[in-house]
Amino acid sequence: MAKDGEEVQAALDLRVFMDRVEQVGELKHMRGADWNLEIGGLTEILADSHPAPAILFDEIKGYPKGFRILTNVLQSQRREALVLGLPPETKGLELLKIVKGRLSNLKPIPPTDVGEGPILENIVSDEKVNIFNFPVPLWHEMDGGRFIGTFDAVITKDPDSGYVNLGTYRVQVHDEKTVGLFMIPGKHGHLIAQKYWSKGQECPFVIACGIPASLLMGAGVGIPWGVSEYDFLGGLLGTPIPVLKGKNTGIPMPAFAEIVLEGYSPPPEVESRTEGPFGEWPGYYASGSRDAPVVKIKTIYHRNDPVITGAPPLKTYLNHEAHKHIRAANIWSSMERAGIPEVQGVWFPHQGRFLVAVSIRQKYPGHARQAGYGVLATRDGGRDVTMVVVVDEDIDITNVRELMWAISSRWDPKTASEIVNVPASTLHPRLSPEKKESNNLVSSCIVIDACRPFDWMKEFPAVSAFTPEYKQQLSRKWKLTE
Repeated sequence: MAKDGEEVQAALDLRVFMDRVEQVGELKHMRGADWNLEIGGLTEILADSHPAPAILFDEIKGYPKGFRILTNVLQSQRREALVLGLPPETKGLELLKIVKGRLSNLKPIPPTDVGEGPILENIVSDEKVNIFNFPVPLWHEMDGGRFIGTFDAVITKDPDSGYVNLGTYRVQVHDEKTVGLFMIPGKHGHLIAQKYWSKGQECPFVIACGIPASLLMGAGVGIPWGVSEYDFLGGLLGTPIPVLKGKNTGIPMPAFAEIVLEGYSPPPEVESRTEGPFGEWPGYYASGSRDAPVVKIKTIYHRNDPVITGAPPLKTYLNHEAHKHIRAANIWSSMERAGIPEVQGVWFPHQGRFLVAVSIRQKYPGHARQAGYGVLATRDGGRDVTMVVVVDEDIDITNVRELMWAISSRWDPKTASEIVNVPASTLHPRLSPEKKESNNLVSSCIVIDACRPFDWMKEFPAVSAFTPEYKQQLSRKWKLTE
């Protein structure tokens, strides 16, 4: 399954990725912006444009040329394809089917210690450590501070088994040598840290704040305990991830990372600091602020002309969607394993984790409801979701306008809806303060059957639109497509 050429290199090295993004006309250079809100504001404005370019900020106010920030990294399907080692023209359900196929046949590939790498170009230790030497942004107006970790990989190593975990957790800079971590209890990085803290020991951490874009595909999705995200991503890409061991902790870090912080976290009862608030992925300040663990940074590694990769959470429909391919593929495969037939696709249509769409080819009465409940029975589709929409196979679930047309014309709210309880997280904005305080993390979800009624499907009015095949034929003839 190993892949060669520029595509896989774009997945492993941010510099190659940026070059490829520029080649396809999706990289915008901006010079002279202020780290204090301007970069966050420009990121949000351009995320709402069509197409939404990746933005490379340079000559940032108060910082030398070459200390850069890359945002809106994955806000296009071309860029999503590049981080998966695919040609940039791969998109939609074609892209999802490739991911689904890779996951179905995935064999983890361990990382390779390459001994040397670009991340070792600059090493700063001990009293010379100053995180504010980098242009750490204040992303949103009401954030509790500057956050260097938004598109990152926080790396820990289990003291018992040696299992290496990568997680995407937000990282706030408290001072020149101290950062704070927001880790939801139960996440693997938190479980590993607790093993150290329960013995009164400091937990070693490696925090990569400028990473190859593909690394977010591993660090930001749910991987079973004991399977390293390095191994998972290596299997997904068909090639081992090049790593180097941190000089203090021995924890492997990406050899092609841009910026890496290495340090130790004392038990929270020994030292904690107020973390947050922070505008999170639902588009709200839903999690507030609280005392959270800190990491004392001993060493900073960085490349020449380093790049902070930034993904400040925006309103859900503006956030990047790279994770959706793995999540959607996992849901699709789980439904097939459960025996639900004729699933034609699963999609997160630009609404974050709140809305899941499924297309099916109906085979029997109740098939649509079964598919809707099948989504909720999965790990990736059963938490924080507020709406599951099931449609017929003629609906393009990757097109939100098609999806809304199906809902508005084929759904009867009174007879084709069911509302059930589902697990939720503390970031869910609709959870009441009382529920969060009592840890009653449950919300509700509506299952919408927007399929043509099975018992009179043949009598349902015919669609007046031209077929996709004829429209593609006309588009080619009149050169309406790229």
